[in-house]
Amino acid sequence: MDQKTCKNHIMVLKKVRDACESQLDIGVRNELNAVIEALELHLGSRQRTAEAFALTARVAQIIAVIVKILTNIGDWM
Repeated sequence: MDQKTCKNHIMVLKKVRDACESQLDIGVRNELNAVIEALELHLGSRQRTAEAFALTARVAQIIAVIVKILTNIGDWM
């Protein structure tokens, strides 16, 4: 993952965390913080390893969980 993408992921996740923190349970908040921390550690690395791809997947998963919680989209299905 390139630095620009990594920085964008960090920025978006931090904004989501700050805006929605009161609506998220402790497990989601902990996972969100863990993903942000992992991205910040990865930011200095320029390697395109399996770990970088796994981080991208974790970002997508945590965003999906947050969207589901905030929109109650599961109730519509």
